[in-house]
Amino acid sequence: MTNETTQNASASSNTDVKIIGDLEFPKRKVWIKTYGCQMNYHDTERMLSHLNELNFSHTETKEDADLLIYNTCAIRDLANQKFYSHLGNAKHDKKEREVKVAAAGCIAQTESKELLKKYPQLDFAFGTDVIDNVGDLVYRAYAGDKKFSVTSWDRSDNYSIETKITHGSPQAFVNIIKGCDKFCSYCIVPFTRGREKSRSITEIVNDVARMCEHQGIQEVTLLGQNVNSFGKKNGESLAELIMELEKIDKLKLIRYTTSHPYDISDELIAVHGKSKKLANHLHLPVQSGSNSVLQRMLRQYSIEHYLERLARLREANPDIVISTDIIAGFPNETEEEHRDTLKLLDAAQYDFIYSYNYSSRPGTKAARMKDILTKDIRGRRLREIQQYQLDIQEKIRQEMEGKTYRVLVEGKSTMKGVTKWKGRTSCYRIVHIESDENLQWNWVDVKVTSSTALSSQGEIVQVLGRNF
Repeated sequence: MTNETTQNASASSNTDVKIIGDLEFPKRKVWIKTYGCQMNYHDTERMLSHLNELNFSHTETKEDADLLIYNTCAIRDLANQKFYSHLGNAKHDKKEREVKVAAAGCIAQTESKELLKKYPQLDFAFGTDVIDNVGDLVYRAYAGDKKFSVTSWDRSDNYSIETKITHGSPQAFVNIIKGCDKFCSYCIVPFTRGREKSRSITEIVNDVARMCEHQGIQEVTLLGQNVNSFGKKNGESLAELIMELEKIDKLKLIRYTTSHPYDISDELIAVHGKSKKLANHLHLPVQSGSNSVLQRMLRQYSIEHYLERLARLREANPDIVISTDIIAGFPNETEEEHRDTLKLLDAAQYDFIYSYNYSSRPGTKAARMKDILTKDIRGRRLREIQQYQLDIQEKIRQEMEGKTYRVLVEGKSTMKGVTKWKGRTSCYRIVHIESDENLQWNWVDVKVTSSTALSSQGEIVQVLGRNF
């Protein structure tokens, strides 16, 4: 909200109504559908926090909502298609009741005008760099402004925010850098998130310390499209930030994502050996095992360089596990290039991978490449990669058996009709635990009794307590 709007806000004689400017805001509900990465989920939390100031509460039930927001992702084709389908269905909500509909995030950043023309049920759209203005945008919509979009960029040199959390857990995403300067040939992120800008170390440390002290946060995940580039333009570094966060007593665990292999520095590798609070897990997207494909992707590193970084990381911290992203069937990928990726899986010994078929993103360099690959070829290669990795993963995960891990219990899940607690280890593996106790948000030491490629079972060694 703007200062002027906020200053005009006053309490109403009806406690269920908030007066803001010339408008009355009765208690309303907002439903948000989030697609894509952790950054989008972080943005959703920011929106919910701001909308709370306009008397909105969050609902998981779409039919109860007065405001529908679709927070979109432009990276994967499947997420795109889900969004278009869900937005199309919103016309039924419009017919059934009075409801406002908005599109936010990456697709809205690049396609807002087209979306507003194509979908009459869409009231407004806004991009990734105006998330914190959502209160003003909703105010405009309820004041009668129709079919508008806001996709402007923050042109300032500084990037300063306060982390907003609404979920009521001891875990928090903390955005430390936004944008990306890499311009990989397949990636739309620089066009949907802008150029790189970092917050200052001082601001982030104060931000996290405040959440640990007043909101019970114990685990943070530092976020950025290329988190390893953090602080470069400010004369700071991710390694320095981690060691400063290490000093916060109530903070138990630090994670960060997503990394670019080109920017894994020796200083950062050393921190993986020195830090006592940094997770024993690193997600380091490689995308392909072929140097020629990496060149076409404009990834800026070779497989030899990538594997050298992995070796150094494992030397610094023998307990670290590595995960990655792989794109199957990049334009004109040959069988030999595909087999190079299978060879990389052997060499890297990933703990798990996220793998996808290549999908063209309009506006990228790869989208302009002539491509001879068919959908069937891409599908076969993706299945081969996934099965090859599962065989490796099965062997790696069996090494967990008999070992004890400390986990933060995040909730319950049901497998084959049996409900169990589940928590993540420092190395990001989920362990399922049978217990009649209420273990929600407890730190627990768990001995792994069995493990497969996809899940592990454990028994409690000791419950360390719930400090939240």
